[in-house]
Amino acid sequence: MDQGNLFQKYGQTLEAGRVLFKEGDQGDTMYIIQKGRIKITKRVNNVDKILMVLSKGDFFGEMSIIRQTPRTATATAIDTCELLTFNRNGFVSMIAKNSSIAMNIIEKLCLRLEKADNQIRDLAKRDIKSLVISALNDLRRATKSPGEVGASDSLNYPETIKNISMQVNASQEEVEVQIKRLISSGFVSQDGNVLEILKSDDLDKLDGYFKK
Repeated sequence: MDQGNLFQKYGQTLEAGRVLFKEGDQGDTMYIIQKGRIKITKRVNNVDKILMVLSKGDFFGEMSIIRQTPRTATATAIDTCELLTFNRNGFVSMIAKNSSIAMNIIEKLCLRLEKADNQIRDLAKRDIKSLVISALNDLRRATKSPGEVGASDSLNYPETIKNISMQVNASQEEVEVQIKRLISSGFVSQDGNVLEILKSDDLDKLDGYFKK
């Protein structure tokens, strides 16, 4: 079955900003992204923590149809998204007829497990500076203004400080120190309540350096 027929049979369009499902909801469907980005968040100590930002080719929601358990996280559309939607029977039928899709899902699951293992090890050894940079990158990828495409280069400064402090379990004062260092180094700038990302590519590289 080609992509057009596949979307015609299983497709769903989700508008930007819409919540597809919430943590704790009962679920009987999984999704494969054909277009756009989905933000996956989890409530930790009354804070919505970003777990990942998924894009074309990624899938999510599979645990609810495999284990038949409630949703473990919340899924929200960052952009207008086109999704393939499968219930348990549709999922089993799809992978039975298409071994390449089955292998792709298995491969991505393995990569997620590997990433989770690396993140656990990273958190055990990384300092506040690297954690703040990583959280800042996650926030700009998950935030955008109306009409904006891709990651956002302009963030609300007070909200960014607050969100990062909650994500990395550090005080807002500690986070501000690290942001001020990034400002001094020319990676970002601050104008009132606006935090502007000046060197997004370099910030990504710096994040990657600390993760090695």
